[in-house]
Amino acid sequence: MVAVPRVCARAAEEIALTHYGVSGSAERLAAEHDDTFRLVTPAGASRLLKISVIDEPGDAGSDPVSFSTAILLHLASAAPRLPVQRVVATPDGAPEVTIARAGTRRLVRMTSWLDGELLGRAATTAPLRRDLGATLARLSVALRGLRHPGARRTHQWDLQNFGRLRALLDELPASALLPDVERALAAGRPAGGAGTGGDGGLRAALTDCLDEFDAVVRPVLATTPRQVIHTDFHGENLLADGSRITGILDFGDALAGPVAMDVGVAACYQLGSGPGLLAPAADVVAGYHAADPLAPGDLDLVAGFLVARVAARIIVSQWNARRDPANRGYLLRRTPQAIGHFAALRLLTTDEIARIVRAACSEVHQ
Repeated sequence: MVAVPRVCARAAEEIALTHYGVSGSAERLAAEHDDTFRLVTPAGASRLLKISVIDEPGDAGSDPVSFSTAILLHLASAAPRLPVQRVVATPDGAPEVTIARAGTRRLVRMTSWLDGELLGRAATTAPLRRDLGATLARLSVALRGLRHPGARRTHQWDLQNFGRLRALLDELPASALLPDVERALAAGRPAGGAGTGGDGGLRAALTDCLDEFDAVVRPVLATTPRQVIHTDFHGENLLADGSRITGILDFGDALAGPVAMDVGVAACYQLGSGPGLLAPAADVVAGYHAADPLAPGDLDLVAGFLVARVAARIIVSQWNARRDPANRGYLLRRTPQAIGHFAALRLLTTDEIARIVRAACSEVHQ
């Protein structure tokens, strides 16, 4: 697969002026796939400009607006107090525009800018992690009534199809996996833990994880309720101030899936270290459970999705880095941490992880 040419800052400024009538200076923001810019006007106001590649003609389905835009429009009316960006319409009232550039169709959306500090840039506290979970619960409740054809999408990070990552893992040579194990070891993380010594051990451990998911988690998903979920609720998509989450960013990976998947993803990015590995993650789950109670079966799924997401972070980031080497630094920035967490999680069974999560949630209502 060939990486799509990036849109430069100057071109982003031209697009903003041509289609939105907004002039300003564009600053590129780090992103996995989309071209994302902060646009600062001469008056000092900021806007976010996101330019996405439309892979297929039917990406937006039969709906007049794309899925991500529909989410923001829905939340503006269904949950106006949630701290999400608001869609900025074009002069003729369109919530987004489609353009052609470098032989591809691009979807352009402008939104308001949320000021604040990224959650991932500082250490978290238990109250903040619980608020993270509670904020995700409020978002889940607000999205429960949204219907859009775009929700039927899937992508590499969709853990409902975690088993499909087996093909990506098979494509990765030893040179792709082994350097990150070495970096994790050098940083003092347990990358050499049970079943992860070197490329062969890490590959085997990831394969075991895929096998276990297919055998234990996947059969349950057929009868698990699904709704629109964020799927990427982590420190680089959240703003925080003290013990509160003050901003929710980037709905680009949203799709229809089980709520337990969203909770497991959010929890896996708050893993600790050593004996306290799961305590911070359990804070997130308990915070969610207090605001939108999870059924016992959901809590078991949370544990399975938590482990799967950590494994996916290793596989997908490496595969994407090979596809887009110019963006390698950004794509692999958290891979050593993920390898360390995966090695530590391999010392526990999924049932043990679920018991720890259930115990944290049981304290919520005591």
